[in-house]
Parts: sequence; structure tokens; C-alpha cells
Amino acid sequence: MSDRILEYSPEIDIKIEKVVLEVLGVKVKSLERIREGEVNYVYKVKTENQIILFRIARYKDWPDIEKLTWIFKKLAKNSLTHPKVLFSDTSSKYFKFGFIISEWIYGKDGMALIREGKLSRKTAVEKIAETLQKVHQINIGGFGIFNSEGKGKYKTWEDSLFSFLKDPKYKRAVRTGVYGKDLSEKGALTMKEIIKDLNFEPKSVLTHQDPTPENVIFYKNKIALIDWDNAKGSVWIEDLAWITFWMGKKARRWFLEVYKSEESLDLIEKIEKAIHVRLAITLIPYYLYSTKNHKNAKKMKRRLRILVSR
Repeated sequence: MSDRILEYSPEIDIKIEKVVLEVLGVKVKSLERIREGEVNYVYKVKTENQIILFRIARYKDWPDIEKLTWIFKKLAKNSLTHPKVLFSDTSSKYFKFGFIISEWIYGKDGMALIREGKLSRKTAVEKIAETLQKVHQINIGGFGIFNSEGKGKYKTWEDSLFSFLKDPKYKRAVRTGVYGKDLSEKGALTMKEIIKDLNFEPKSVLTHQDPTPENVIFYKNKIALIDWDNAKGSVWIEDLAWITFWMGKKARRWFLEVYKSEESLDLIEKIEKAIHVRLAITLIPYYLYSTKNHKNAKKMKRRLRILVSR
């Protein structure tokens, strides 16, 4: 067994009941595992007096529980709906890499509501833009992955943007010829060509890094962004780029009708494309090595070819 991975076993389910009783002082009535464990083991737990979300880290240092706690405190300070943290532990006392307990957020995710015909894609994007306008008021010191004090790993946005070049999975994909002759090099060159002449001074703010409808809970007139594991310090446009990457160009217009920015549309579109190229490059090894989804990897490779040919 790897020292960096907590493999699933039925003992985890049993231990949750004991931990909840010990740290919250309440008995568990029932529990349901609602995530398969790609990054976390996530449970919906019914106790004597409430429903809670119990997340157990599967990997060493990922997700960063202390970072998540910092994010939730900042969201609260900015009056943004979020899961209130009830207890967190970063030691190995209970689980190998720690865990976090938060309140359950009632409602449905946006994509489920869209499929049911209860929410339009346009309204979903508008609501997300409205929330992100507030999220992006939270400043990060530096760019990229940040720590529990809100300090980013990189001094510049460009360093953060190209940090994937040092990622072991990306390097493995290059080494084994996954990208073909020169597709990854074309992708990186395309990104560099886009940003080299930008008249732009990047400001690092809290970005979600996947604020699409499936990561948003809608409840009555409120929404809550969930799954903050990949949050980074970056330019606000990066969150828009994630949305348009999966939802298309129409989503940009819907977003910008609500989100008031000082940047020109030309600048936004250029940065958006650079992010799209990076997403395509990095999602290929993600699909191959993390999710073992070779079909999606092939689709992403085709998409990368289109992006670098424009």
C-alpha cells in the first residue's frame, strides 16, 4: 500500500460513526458514500440532529484541508453561502491524511436542474457570474496553489500558467509519446504567443477553477459553489474560461452581461484561449492516468489540435 494514498476499505465507514460521536458528540443514524473516491471519500451522514458532509482525504496533502478551512472563512466574511465547517483534523489521529466535517447544503446541483428542465443554462451562468463577482474580491498573495494563509506558490501569473510543464503526469505523457510528434509543444507555444504582447497587469484573486453548474448547489434563491479542492490564486478570467471551455461561447456573453469588468472583450478572449489550451493539454494526462478514461483523453487530444490550429 502506498504511503501517499488511503485505499478504501469498509473499516472507513465503521470508523466514521465513532469519529462523529467523539468529535461532535452525536450518534450517526445512517451514512451514504456519495463519491467514489477519486480525490476524497465523501459521505452524507445523518446524525441525531442534522445532516453533515464528511470528507476524508485520500491523498497525502490533497485536498489541503487547512486551505479549505481558510477559503470557507473568507467566503463567510464576504457573505457568500458556503458549507460551515463543524470540525477538521489534519493529523493522522483518525484518518491517515485528515478529514473535514461541514454542514450539509440543501438543494440540487445546477446540471441536474438543467437536465430536469427546471433551470436554463443561461440563468445558471448568470447566477454563477453574480456569485463569482463577490468571490473574486478575495485577494490571494501570489499565484497558483496557495497555503492556509492565502499565499500563492508563484510570484507571477505566467509562472503559474506554465507550471504544468513540471507536472509529473504531463512529463510522463510527453515522454511516452501521448501527444504525438509535437502537439504539446505547439500548445505551449500557442499560449506564449497569446500572452507575450498582452497589455495586462494580472491581479491574483481567489478562483474556483471549475465553477460550472455541476459544482453549484441551487437552493431557493441562493447558490453555493462546492468542491473548492482545486482553488488557486489567478486572474478572474480563468473562472470564466473554465465555464466557456465546457459550455461554449454563448456562456461568455451570458456571464459578461452580469459580471462587470474593466478588461476589454479582446483581452478576455485572448486569455480565455490561453486557458483553454492549457486545460486541453493538462486534461489529457489527467484522463489517462487519474481517471483511466481513454475515450475522453482522445476527445481532448482532438480538441487540442483544433485549438492550436486556429
